[in-house]
Amino acid sequence: MINPFIFGKSVTGDKFINRKKELQEISAHLVRGQNVILYSPRRYGKTSLIKTVLKKLKKQNLEVFYLDLYRISSLQEFYRTYANLIVSQVQSPVKKLFSLILSLLPSLKPKLVYEQPDMPTVEIDIQLPTLKQSATLKELFDAIEEYLYKRNKRGCVVFDEFQEILSVDNGEKLEREMRSAFQHHKSVSYAFLGSKYHLMHGLFKDKNRPFYNFGVHYPLFGILKEDWTPYILRQFRKGGYSVEKMVCEKIMEITKGHPYYTQLFCSELWELFLHNKNLKEDCIYKTLDVVLQKEDHAFSEIWDGLRGRERQVLDAIVQEEHASVFSKEFITRYQFGTPSAIQRAVAGLIEKNLIDKIEGVFYIVNDPLFEQWLKKN
Repeated sequence: MINPFIFGKSVTGDKFINRKKELQEISAHLVRGQNVILYSPRRYGKTSLIKTVLKKLKKQNLEVFYLDLYRISSLQEFYRTYANLIVSQVQSPVKKLFSLILSLLPSLKPKLVYEQPDMPTVEIDIQLPTLKQSATLKELFDAIEEYLYKRNKRGCVVFDEFQEILSVDNGEKLEREMRSAFQHHKSVSYAFLGSKYHLMHGLFKDKNRPFYNFGVHYPLFGILKEDWTPYILRQFRKGGYSVEKMVCEKIMEITKGHPYYTQLFCSELWELFLHNKNLKEDCIYKTLDVVLQKEDHAFSEIWDGLRGRERQVLDAIVQEEHASVFSKEFITRYQFGTPSAIQRAVAGLIEKNLIDKIEGVFYIVNDPLFEQWLKKN
C-alpha cells in the first residue's frame, strides 16, 4: 500500500479530515450572501477547506471563482489574473464569450487568438495607465456581479492569501476600489483567506481601512484529536501496521492537530517503520528526532534572524502553556525589566509570524514543530 499521508498541498475527498462544523458554517454564510474572513497560520488547511466549500456550493448551483494572490505583485498582474479568472469560468462558446467580455469589460479590449484552426482563445492585454483609472477597476470588480445578475444566479469569489494585497503596487487604490464595488453586490459573496493574522487583523479590524468589518471573522484552529485519531488508526491499520490509540495521542501532543505537521509526522512514521510495523511510544520519539533534524536548517535560519530580546521572549513563551507576557508575574519571573522592552519583542515576533495572540490575552508559538525544536535546543 502506498503511503496515504499527504502533506504540502491542498486535499479534497477522503483525504480531507473532518472540519464538518467549519464546512457547514462557512458554506451557510456564503450561500446566504454573507462575506467570510478566514485566517490561520500557513499550512492549517485553509485552502483545502475552502476548496471543499466551493465544491459544495457548486452542487447547490452557485458559480465559484478562486484566486490566489500569493505571487501577485503588481496592479497590472492582478487585473490580468482576475480577468483571466472570469474568462476561464464563464461557460460560453468563444465568439459569444468574446462579445460577453466586451460588454462586461469594455476597457479590456480582448483579442481572439487562433493558436489552432477553429479553436480560438481569448487573449487579454491592458496597459497600466488605463488600469489606474477608477472606472476600469470598477468594471473589473463589477463584472462577476453583472454576469450573475443577468443570468439570475448566485456566486462566490475567494481571494486566498488576501493580505498580499498590501505588497501590490498601488495596493491601497486596489483595496479602496474593491471595497467600493463589493459593498453593492447582491449576487456575489466573498471569502478572504489569510495566513498572517496581524496583517488580516489590520485589513479588517482597523476602522480606517476600507474593508473594516466587511464580513464574519472565522479563525481556523488545529483539527481536534477525536477527529484525527480514527483517520490515523484507519490508515495505518489498512497498511498492516499494529498501532494503538496511545500512539495517536502522542502524535497529537507533538503536532497539536496542525494539519500539515500531523500528515508529515505520520508520513515519516510510516516510512521509518515500514519493515517493522509494530508502532509503540518509542517510535514516536525516534520519528520526532528525524523530523526535527530535517527541519533543523529552516528553524535555525528563523532563530538566527531574531534579536536578543525576541529570543528571550520566545523562549519564555515556550516554557508557558499560555503566556500572559505583559503580566507583572511574567516580567518578574523572566527578569525582562520594563514592559516596553517586551512590547517591542512581541511586535517583532508577530511581524515575523512566529506567535499568535489567543483569547485576547495569551501568546503561543503558532508552529508546533518549531516549538518542539526550541524545547529540544
